[in-house]
This record gives sequence, structure tokens and C-alpha cells, in this order.
Amino acid sequence: MTEQRVAVVSGASSGIGRAVAAHFVRRGIRVVAAGRNVDELAKLVDELSGEPGEVRTVCADVTEPDHPERLLAAAEDWGPVSIVVLSAGQGLPGTVLGSDPDRWRELVEVNYLAVLHQLRASGAYLRARAEADGGRQVRDIVVIGSTVGRQVSAANPVYGSTKFAVHSLVEALRQEVCVHNVRVSLIEPGFVRSGFQEAAGYDMTWFEKVIQENGPLLTPDDVAETVGFVVDRPAHVHLDDIRLRPTRQRV
Repeated sequence: MTEQRVAVVSGASSGIGRAVAAHFVRRGIRVVAAGRNVDELAKLVDELSGEPGEVRTVCADVTEPDHPERLLAAAEDWGPVSIVVLSAGQGLPGTVLGSDPDRWRELVEVNYLAVLHQLRASGAYLRARAEADGGRQVRDIVVIGSTVGRQVSAANPVYGSTKFAVHSLVEALRQEVCVHNVRVSLIEPGFVRSGFQEAAGYDMTWFEKVIQENGPLLTPDDVAETVGFVVDRPAHVHLDDIRLRPTRQRV
């Protein structure tokens, strides 16, 4: 990298988002890390003290209307943001008939509507910066999707449906802004051991069986390294859609 890049990362207080923020800072990138858990964000700052990059945090919920703008504004004194990573989200166990319908609306708000707002705000922001400098600098939006957004799962379809929808948005925005040298990329992880399953209320007996059948599972660091690889490609190269799975995961 010829100059220090500035990134914003949502969902950075845990799991993949936290790993991405840490990976960036260790590579010398300045990062605005956003999440809902203020204590975990403080631990992240302590953990990254002395690394080549810098990190500052914003405690916020992705469903708040001004969430994308707050993250971008928090980086203003560092210079223009050139990397945006969307990692915040939540799961929901159960089938169409067996999942809790009282949780459907919140799932759609977090996993779809909030992502749509983030894509719109960050896409407009990066396009405006590109128009100002003639697109001389490559800029990146990276969205954490899921293999269940491509492979229909009868066991986890409600969560999966939000990922199918997000995947279509990512490709649509890619087509809209690629001419401005803005890369919009989708990362589709398979099974990741990150605490996501516990937080969403999945059956941990089932998940232990998943580990036995598919393990070793991916780690958040595995996904973070993939994100780092994507944003570090030369300006004329775009890896726009990457699926990564544990080697033993069949579907």
C-alpha cells in the first residue's frame, strides 16, 4: 500500500468483525470499529495498542438510522475512508414451520434492511470520493454473507433467506459502482466457530455434531485474512465473490 488506508468495520465487538478490525490494524490500517458491546470494544482497543495501525470505536446498533453516517464521520480527521466492511448480523435457528415468528422482523431489520442502508450510504460516499479524484484510488466495500445464502437449507431457511437477499444487493451495487473503481465484494463463509451460534440460540448439541462431522471449522481469523487479501489486490483486480468452507464441509 502506498498510503495508509482508512476503514470502517461494523459488527466489530465480536466474531468475524472483530477479527477483521484487528487484522487491518495489524497491517497498518486505521480502523473505526463499531459494535454494540462497549466492554468488548474497549478490550479490542487495549489488545491493539502498539500495532502499526490505529483503532477507535463507536458503540452503536446497525439498525439505528444514522449508523453508517456516524461511522464515516468518526474517521473524518484521518482522511477519506476507502474500506467499508459490513459484518454485523444475527442468526435464527429453526425451519419455516419451526422458527420463532416473533423474531422474524428483527432478523430482517438487522440482516437485510440495515445492510441495505449501509450499502446505500457507503456506496454513495465512496462514489462521491471517486468522482472527486477521477477514481484514481481503488475503494472497497466488503460484505460478510454466508454459504446458506447460496445453498438452500431446509434446516435454517429464514436466516438463509436474508443472506440470499443481501447477496443480490451486493452484486447489484457492484454493477452500479464498479466504473468508479469501487469494488463491492461478497465473502461467503461456511461453518465458523465464533460464538455466533450460542448468541443466536442454536442447539449446541446439534452444533457439536456439526463440529465432529465438519471440523476443524473456520475461525474468524480465517475469514479476516480472506478479507485482507481481497482489499489488498491491485486496483485492476477484483475478487468479487469468495466462498470459503471447512475442508470437510460438504454443503
